[in-house]
Amino acid sequence: MNKKLNVNLVKVVSILNDGEYHDGTTIGKKLRMSRSAVWKIIKKLESYNIKIDSIKGKGYALLEPLLLLDVNKIKKNITNKKIDFSLFESIHSTNEYLKMFKDSRSIKICLAEQQTHGKGRMNRTWYSPFGKNIYMSCLYPFRKDVSELSGLSLVMCLAVVKTLKQSGVHDGLSVKWPNDIIYSNKKLSGSLIEIQAETHGACQAVIGIGINVNMSHDKDGQITQAWTSLQNILNTHMDRNILCINLIDNLIDYLHRFDTQGFSPFISEWMGADCLTDQVVTIKNVNQSVVGKVAGINEQGHLMLSLEDGKVRAFSSGDTSIVK
Repeated sequence: MNKKLNVNLVKVVSILNDGEYHDGTTIGKKLRMSRSAVWKIIKKLESYNIKIDSIKGKGYALLEPLLLLDVNKIKKNITNKKIDFSLFESIHSTNEYLKMFKDSRSIKICLAEQQTHGKGRMNRTWYSPFGKNIYMSCLYPFRKDVSELSGLSLVMCLAVVKTLKQSGVHDGLSVKWPNDIIYSNKKLSGSLIEIQAETHGACQAVIGIGINVNMSHDKDGQITQAWTSLQNILNTHMDRNILCINLIDNLIDYLHRFDTQGFSPFISEWMGADCLTDQVVTIKNVNQSVVGKVAGINEQGHLMLSLEDGKVRAFSSGDTSIVK
């Protein structure tokens, strides 16, 4: 079930964010709520695995900061003021939500504090704990045919890389074809692009982006690969609103340039960030698994592999892993 962000939950969190103890009666008086209503919000936050200390006579305290997303702050500070926004407390999937707006000619952004069925490529689950990371999807209407969107996932990666650099991450950051952002051999971000053809020859893309931000550990062991987060890299709690503002601005800029100029202008930028060139990799897709040495990408954004027989072959999709 999709739930819009509860206003009273936001207000309670804003009071608790000073790290001090606040009793339910005092919170209730400030927000004109009953003490039991405050208690229910505390229980809801605990159900989202937010760590709250409770001491009789003192009240409640957050054990770590929880800066929730603020759509008004994001809208006020982004460059493009014509974007339609949706923010959810909890949602099935931000991508699935935007896929409902078929034939829309406006840019739409969907953000969520939690996804219950977030997904990555190859139908993998995207772990989405409440209030920790960025779970964002963008619906972008292209003036192109579906056949002209090759290389889009690489362009998305570059927009995310620029955003991460603006956040203070520089050394150790790279892209792994076709859609991963890696820091010191650990996954920091990924994307999922779903294309919807329209009746009049154009098409729209629903672009899902996940960035690990304030997630310091995966206590349930749900992530099956090496990963890291901005908090782990920079050793500080990040304001996800600032990150979203930069991400949206970069995303729309890169999408507009891709829509008007195609993929070619992005090739050198990709090659400068790529971690696979000259590496021996295995590429897997539904039907096959192939080993070869990476010879870069072509003008469509396809991965070029030099095979054992000396031939160079282009791959438009698949999962890559470096052969140890």
